Amino acid sequence: MAIANPPTSPGQSAQLQLHDIHVPEQVSNFPIAPGWWLLLALLVIGTFWLYKKWKQGIRLNASKKQALTALENSPAMSAKECITLLKWAAMQYVNRQQLAKLYGEGFQRLLMKQLPVKHQANFTKLINAAFQQQYQAEQAILNTATTDIDRDCQQATKLWLTHALPIKGPLAIDEVFPIDTPLTVNKPMSVEKEKELSE
Repeated sequence: MAIANPPTSPGQSAQLQLHDIHVPEQVSNFPIAPGWWLLLALLVIGTFWLYKKWKQGIRLNASKKQALTALENSPAMSAKECITLLKWAAMQYVNRQQLAKLYGEGFQRLLMKQLPVKHQANFTKLINAAFQQQYQAEQAILNTATTDIDRDCQQATKLWLTHALPIKGPLAIDEVFPIDTPLTVNKPMSVEKEKELSE
């Protein structure tokens, strides 16, 4: 037996009419959740920190690069000039007044101690004659020996500049040369400030 649809009155049929489908409103991406703001802040801070470290590294290595360039541009640099270059480079990273007091064997030992252990013996072998020659009379040294000493000193200078700079921690100066206070590491000077002081 079939069930017939009950009769509807005209008022009822108007109520049964279907309405159009309503699409829900678009969900907005704003305001952004606090976690995304935190992530964005961490990215900005991290990027700024990396940039600052990069600039600090460039400034820290500027004197090292300048000394290496001076050495490469002067292939005929004498042993005395090499030692002067080493002292200048070291003074860019260490308190000048304290380092200026060092000379001869004390300065040589200080330079050696800044190198990694694997380079110390080679550095000492290459630069020993240059430090000994520094205090001898000029007439007593033969030209051939001077050329060899200069070449070895240039190699030792390049070795030291490459592997010892930048000086990172305080220097153990008590073993090298007795001074009341240990040498402290300076922040590298800007090129403008260095020019200002040299004038």
